[in-house]
Amino acid sequence: MKKIISAVFITIFFCLTVFAQDDAETGKNEFMLWGGFSPDSTSSLIGRTDNARFGIVAFRYARRFNNNDTVNLKYTVDAVPLAVMNYPDFRVSGSPIQVQRVRETRRAFGIAPLGLQVNFRPRNKYQPFVGVSGGLLYFNKTTPNFVGTRFNFTADVGGGLEIKLKKKRALTIGYKYYHISNGDRGIENPGFDHNIFYIGYTFFSR
Repeated sequence: MKKIISAVFITIFFCLTVFAQDDAETGKNEFMLWGGFSPDSTSSLIGRTDNARFGIVAFRYARRFNNNDTVNLKYTVDAVPLAVMNYPDFRVSGSPIQVQRVRETRRAFGIAPLGLQVNFRPRNKYQPFVGVSGGLLYFNKTTPNFVGTRFNFTADVGGGLEIKLKKKRALTIGYKYYHISNGDRGIENPGFDHNIFYIGYTFFSR
């Protein structure tokens, strides 16, 4: 997980260094509200926990570093006031000991300060884009249980379509492959991988 975060940071730093020289004085500031949901998790790649649901709401600040007809590069940072995860777990109680299968719910807040988004066809109303980001979530309880941690790292990659509206507004429809991990800081690192479909609205741009 630490290697993933480091790779995201190095990629962002390199791209900002290259593109900022293009047309930095035409930088653009944007604020967006977005939310998404994953009805299930997968263990096909990094994560090890199946059947976990995840929802997230976030505010995004984006700064455009170049302005041309081919691509626009944006640095992004997401503030997450609320994320909710519901997942299968086991509860041990009683004497003699009884093991019960349950579903736990955890709430979290966090930030993703390492973000990079590339918009294609930036002069058009419909702009495809790809993006990556890395950050952290802090849960209200240890996750998934006492063998985990409250502090977890996040990393995601995805893409979508940004639709420019009137008065410098925009609608975003996208997808993220979203990974949550404690970076082996707990007794166990379950790992959660989510396919998040989200929608966002840019309400301020200048």
